[in-house]
Amino acid sequence: MECISDNITSPLGWTTNENFEHVKRGDTRLKRYDSLWGLPESFVGSMFDDGAIEARFAAISPDGDAYTRFEKLAILSIREAIDRLSFSVINAKTVLILSTTKANVELLDPDQQSNIPRERASICAAAQQINSFFGFHVPAVVVSNACISGVSAQVIAKRLLERGYYHRAVICGCDILSKFIVSGFQSFKALSDAECRPFDSERRGLNLGEAAATIVLQACGTKRTRPQSWVIQSAAVRNDANHISGPSRTGEGSYRALKYVLPRNKAQLAFVNVHGTATPYNDEMEAIALSRARLTSVPVNAMKGYYGHTLGAAGVLETILSMKAVEEGVILPTRGFRQLGVTHPVNIVHNLEATNQHQFIKLLSGFGGCNAAVRWTNGPAKRIQEPVKSMRGHISHTVYLSATHIVRDHKPIPNVPEGATRLTYLYKTYIGDYPKFHKMDGLSKLGFIATELLLTTIDPAIDISNSAIVLVGNTGCLATDKRYQRTIQDQQQFFPSPAVFVYTLPNIVTGEIAIRHKIHGETAYYALSAFNKTLFHRIITSTFDDAETDKIIGGWIQYDNDDNFEASLGLYTVNKEIS
Repeated sequence: MECISDNITSPLGWTTNENFEHVKRGDTRLKRYDSLWGLPESFVGSMFDDGAIEARFAAISPDGDAYTRFEKLAILSIREAIDRLSFSVINAKTVLILSTTKANVELLDPDQQSNIPRERASICAAAQQINSFFGFHVPAVVVSNACISGVSAQVIAKRLLERGYYHRAVICGCDILSKFIVSGFQSFKALSDAECRPFDSERRGLNLGEAAATIVLQACGTKRTRPQSWVIQSAAVRNDANHISGPSRTGEGSYRALKYVLPRNKAQLAFVNVHGTATPYNDEMEAIALSRARLTSVPVNAMKGYYGHTLGAAGVLETILSMKAVEEGVILPTRGFRQLGVTHPVNIVHNLEATNQHQFIKLLSGFGGCNAAVRWTNGPAKRIQEPVKSMRGHISHTVYLSATHIVRDHKPIPNVPEGATRLTYLYKTYIGDYPKFHKMDGLSKLGFIATELLLTTIDPAIDISNSAIVLVGNTGCLATDKRYQRTIQDQQQFFPSPAVFVYTLPNIVTGEIAIRHKIHGETAYYALSAFNKTLFHRIITSTFDDAETDKIIGGWIQYDNDDNFEASLGLYTVNKEIS
């Protein structure tokens, strides 16, 4: 599996090279915004100039009115990346993987882009529009795994290609800023009123940014494009199993992800590119994880001082910048850093430095307790002619739970009320001792209850701590998005709630399950425009390609409202190799 093309589209530039040169010079587009969207608080962020995306899009398509600002930005980045290739990637063996946290969420505001149908607020609807623009032949896969989405997208792409399901994957990470997103982070008191300073003793919080970034991957042994290629050597996602919105005090998930991807000789690493949000607790957590992984002498850098936190784009954008830096033999400095402000030693790079190493690690963490690491190496690509041998699992137990039906291991559970009271009744009957349940949103309650019913079928002595939790759905947490939008829609009754905002990330349900059962394995949420049995099973079972995963709590989950929901989960257990 190798990278054959890339693009970064950001306020710093429309191409990867433009962005890289700006970053080398220490440039940023971070600036203060006052009263934007009627927000009562100012914020510092990095945004495109008014009309810039629309003007750029008009040069490639006359149908600008048919696409949202988010969709246009993603299309521009993808177009730039695939146009750099000498051959077409639009065929039945290419899959589009979209990494995003909120996509078109601003459409929930009736005053925003009023010409666009409101149904496009769904993350899958946005992906479908982008997929159709290019004419990709297979359904798009949406990765919405909070701040680690960009690396999670690389993980699933690697697996799908190595298993031979596709020849190429186009990974696009994209998010734009909106009143919805900025007010949510403001409600957490997470934003700095100045340019962010990762790992610095004077850091006061993060900045937000908007961008799109695209990587085109292909299976090794397909059409070669260059003698030297970037290859993913190893990748992992791990959960803290600690808190849905706060970092682990021991850096548990981040450490576990790092440990999985480390090379035998750490001196071969050019650097570790960390999340580096410049919030007090996240930077401290990463420092602890790096220390536990014995990486205190390895150079470390962070990119948020140039772009802000670009959410679903961050993992892709920062990976591409790291690639370009290694190719040029440099380590990019951490803009804003002056004096170390964490309790563990970290070798933060604050000036442009030279390196002769050819690999790096990209590290991320996010809400829901999720953490991800990927190690890339630049060198001759291996010519793999056959799909790698992969692990397959069998389903040992199942649960189906909807507003009208409930079946466990093919046996109906009788005398359960239907509709809006069903989930609460099941909680009181089968659990009853977990008060956090009452603060969850509908999607999390549904996944939580379905998992409880599933796990009561197994021997309590069985260790599930290394299990993965992989859920697939369609609309994510759209019901909670609408609920949060109501708290910010009226300027006279503007009261954004962090307790609601955190549940506007669909992966939070996986974090709630992980916390309840102390599961430190992979957690992920994917979305498809419609249930596709083949693609669904490929996503779920490819999780066994992680050597530490021996079980998967996986399935389809959809929550529209209290009277319309569905969860179909299975407990997958690893059993054999396939080719």
